Order: sequence, then C-alpha cells, then structure tokens
Amino acid sequence: MTVTPYDDIVDIGRRCSKLREALGKASDDVRADPSSKYLYMCEVSGERPNPVFLAVTRNKNIRSLDLHNTYLGHRALLPILLTLSLCTWIEYINLQEERLTTTLIELLCEALAGLPRISVIDVSGNPFGSFGVEALLKLVRRRESIVECHVNGVQCVGALSRRLQAACERNARGFHKCEGTEDPRCPVVRNV
Repeated sequence: MTVTPYDDIVDIGRRCSKLREALGKASDDVRADPSSKYLYMCEVSGERPNPVFLAVTRNKNIRSLDLHNTYLGHRALLPILLTLSLCTWIEYINLQEERLTTTLIELLCEALAGLPRISVIDVSGNPFGSFGVEALLKLVRRRESIVECHVNGVQCVGALSRRLQAACERNARGFHKCEGTEDPRCPVVRNV
C-alpha cells in the first residue's frame, strides 16, 4: 500500500495532537524543562530518546544540534520538534537526509520561530518540495537571526530557493550592523 502526502499529514497530525494532549496533562516542571519534556514526550510516544538531542536539552553550552545521518523516523522526530522551542540557546541545526516531509518542515519552522539565536539551518536532501521551502522562507523573513538555510537537493521551484537565499543574505547584511554591539536583539553568530 502506497503512502500519499495526505496520509503523512493525517498520521503526523494525529500523533502530534496525541503528544500535545498528553503534554497538557503533564506537570509544569515537565513542560518547562527541555530535558524533562523531551523524555516525557518520548515515553508517551513509545520512542527511545535520541542521545544527541538529549545532550543538547541538558547542556546549554551545546549550541549545535547535528542530527544528520541519525536515521530518525517520523515518530522519533515529533518529540524533538515539539521540545525544540525550549532550547533557546541553539544556533545551528542540521537535519540533512532525515526524510523530512513538508508537514515536518512546517513543525520545524513553528519550533524555530521562537529561537532567538538560531542562525544556520540545514535541511538538505529531504523529500519536501516547494511548500516546505515556502515555510522556511516565511521563517527566515520573520527570524532575522537566520543567515543560512540550506535546502540542497530539495525539489522546488528555482525562484523560490533563490528568494530563500536572498532573504538569508538580507539577514546576514543586517548582522553586520550588530557587530560590536551589546544589543540583545542581535544574536551571536559564529562559524559552524
């Protein structure tokens, strides 16, 4: 039996609703702490915690989240995506070749929208298309700290990927104005 994009949306939507509903019943301590929230979400979904993401939730000095080639399934990604918004210290995220669909990209964008330091996103080699790139473009336009967003190997309209690149370049030019200032609106950008 073939899986259609609609099946993906329904399945992920159903699982996401179940996790959010369970989280609503969790204590405030669980909801507020990234590590506790992630472990709780894994328990509810029946997934083993990813050690890389768990380390990031426990250590604010780890500013890069590199999940490239960890072969996470959609079920294992949901607890990560639903916890990510609490990891406000993350500057770089690599989800190359993790089979992210448009639905998962939209959840990723929702999570990253609140991260003040996020500057580099790499979602290259994933099977989402123009709608996913459009979601990333909206994110980059809203979150001026994002200066790089890699979508290599993603099938989308060329003009859309050029607009995404232009938005990142515009954000990067804005960062040069922040250099040497202590303005809290100016996130720290580092080479990754």
